[in-house]
Amino acid sequence: MKKPLWWGLGVVIVLALAFGGWWIWGREQCPVMVKAVAVAPMTIQEEVYATGSVVAVSRQEVRVLNPGLVTKVAVKSGDSVKAGQILVILDTTLTDAQVAQAKANVEAAQTNVEAAQSNLNELKQFQSTSEVASATRQAEGALAQSKAALKQAQETLKITQVQQAQMIYKATIDGTVLEVNAQEGNLSPVQQPLVLVADLTQMNVESRLNEVDAGKVQLGGKATISSKLLGNTPAQGTITGISPQAVVTSSAQGNSLPTVGVKIHIDQVPAGLKPGFSVDIQMIVATREGVLAVPQEVLFQEGKRNYVYLIQGGKLLKTEVTIGIGNDTHQEITSGLKPGDLIVLNPSNELSQGLAVAPDTGSGGT
Repeated sequence: MKKPLWWGLGVVIVLALAFGGWWIWGREQCPVMVKAVAVAPMTIQEEVYATGSVVAVSRQEVRVLNPGLVTKVAVKSGDSVKAGQILVILDTTLTDAQVAQAKANVEAAQTNVEAAQSNLNELKQFQSTSEVASATRQAEGALAQSKAALKQAQETLKITQVQQAQMIYKATIDGTVLEVNAQEGNLSPVQQPLVLVADLTQMNVESRLNEVDAGKVQLGGKATISSKLLGNTPAQGTITGISPQAVVTSSAQGNSLPTVGVKIHIDQVPAGLKPGFSVDIQMIVATREGVLAVPQEVLFQEGKRNYVYLIQGGKLLKTEVTIGIGNDTHQEITSGLKPGDLIVLNPSNELSQGLAVAPDTGSGGT
């Protein structure tokens, strides 16, 4: 009974060895087809991507510290206004009375000055005696006091006129009315602006970058701004502000990360772009011309080192490379390869050092 068992095991072993030998021989005889690309010099740009919000460069918020009765709202949302145009008027009954009283006080003080001056002039016409000299000194003192009273009355008038003018709110910029929160006959809101005006011809994009990306951007750098509204015609912008400090903010996952504020001025504001819109930003942070670069798909990592599979003599050579700047599609190679080298695209785990391969450069090739 044991003989057939050992005989069967022997057959299995022989077949396994035969298959293994055939598989190894077959691999050596039949190179594996791999997609490949040739290394070539090119211009490469490194970019930083972010999202941001559109804000107006110039805006005016009409606010009051103390509520007052709104007597007139001269604009509505969407109106175009010019600097100096009246927006909102609050009740001026009290300030009108104060101005009228101040004007009356100025007139009375002016009359007193004129009377004191006339009195002094008359005294000066008399022959100088001790009595006349004493009266003259008193007249001069009265004139000085009346002039001081006049000056004080004039200053009070200025103050009341300023307070009166403060009840009439005017546009300080040319722009478009974005909000109107005041209503005629109601008290003016304190928590909200009565009116919000913005210049929609000049706008910025404000964004926050993580500390790594923030270290790459520079003032004057160029940016491309895109959104669903802009479609296939993105706007161009220039980085005009980088915050001097980072602020710790919480991410959607609850992590606290330091971010840096960045401001981008839109070179030419596209039609329909409004404050508050969300946009995507692509910032060019580095450009290299005539450098060796490879598709990102050729690289694979082991630990902190980067490798490619170089094809030499029909076999794979695992080659370590040093990388420079990169973007979503390509990576600069600073050492490890030379122009014309053929490397494998999308290397799989089945590939290994010394494997015989047949390169296919039909798609994504040289």
